[in-house]
Amino acid sequence: MNIKILGISGSPRRGNTQQMVMEALNAAAEIPGVETDFVSLRGRLSPCIDCEKCPVNPPERYCVIKDKMDEIYPKLIEADGIILGSPVYFGTVTAQVKAMMDRCRPFGRAGISLKHKVGGAITVGAARNGGQEKAIGAIVDYYLLAGILPVGLLRIMQTGAMGLAFRPGMIEKDEWPVEYLPEGKVPWVDQCRDIGVTVANMCRVIRAGLETLDSE
Repeated sequence: MNIKILGISGSPRRGNTQQMVMEALNAAAEIPGVETDFVSLRGRLSPCIDCEKCPVNPPERYCVIKDKMDEIYPKLIEADGIILGSPVYFGTVTAQVKAMMDRCRPFGRAGISLKHKVGGAITVGAARNGGQEKAIGAIVDYYLLAGILPVGLLRIMQTGAMGLAFRPGMIEKDEWPVEYLPEGKVPWVDQCRDIGVTVANMCRVIRAGLETLDSE
């Protein structure tokens, strides 16, 4: 069973968000049969202009706008699981992440092309309550609209991995207090690895289930 997990960093910088997404991918890649890929939203990524030219039956192109989404569309299609990370600049996901979400409208018009995939969310902000959970909520809403099954952490009751960092590299010092665990805390790295493993394992479950349905 070959499973592909795509990690996406929604930051315009090479910083904490990318580091968190890569850690999740590293954990997923440790599972036999799981391959990982990574893409950054740095670079030219135009917003949706509601041109109403999304093809209902896409040929080679999904969008008339030519930019970084040309690289991202096939990666999204090929992936079994997606781990999307975003820094929080003003209470929610970045402009880059929202642009990518909006540019996925062609997938809906093409028959919910991303259905049966699994999604995990990662966010990092400059304050403990700086909007990380709102950003994760936005990512989860995107998954639901796209037909992607969102999953959260399994060790602690969180809908995604959330970090605290306001400078590059500061994420290394972040850990959340969790009184009901023996160690009493969960470092950022454990959260990221948890979401990576959970996405990968749920992809395996869904693949096995779909194969069973096909055989029937």
